[in-house]
Amino acid sequence: MTIRALSRLVVPVLACGLVALRPAGDVSCRPNIFGGEDCVDAPGGRVSSSRPNIFGGFDTTLPDGSRASSRPNIFGGKDVSTPRGTIRSRPNIFGGRDYELPDGSRTESRPNIFGGQDLRGQGGMITTCRPNIFGGKDCR
Repeated sequence: MTIRALSRLVVPVLACGLVALRPAGDVSCRPNIFGGEDCVDAPGGRVSSSRPNIFGGFDTTLPDGSRASSRPNIFGGKDVSTPRGTIRSRPNIFGGRDYELPDGSRTESRPNIFGGQDLRGQGGMITTCRPNIFGGKDCR
């Protein structure tokens, strides 16, 4: 899984209020016809839909109709503007990314043995993402 593919998942995961990385927050994503991804939760409800934007990032529509937009930053990561504030990322020494959330808390990602990423939030909660058969990823 490339960093670019992971960044498309992290936007909906972090921007949708899954910042606390709730344990029952299973999310599955698959590519869409616009060059982005459509993500759904375990009951089949839409979590997000994304498409590339002119800034080299992605525009993401969240389930409540609000939007998030990302663009590259000078640290080699992305800045994601959400209704709740800006999420900033930068590469870390583990091959993943460190995320600074609008409330000042931090989340980090690291590659895992499944070819995906593990996201570790405040309090040590871990969400594991792995590739799925549709070319997207599943996170639990």
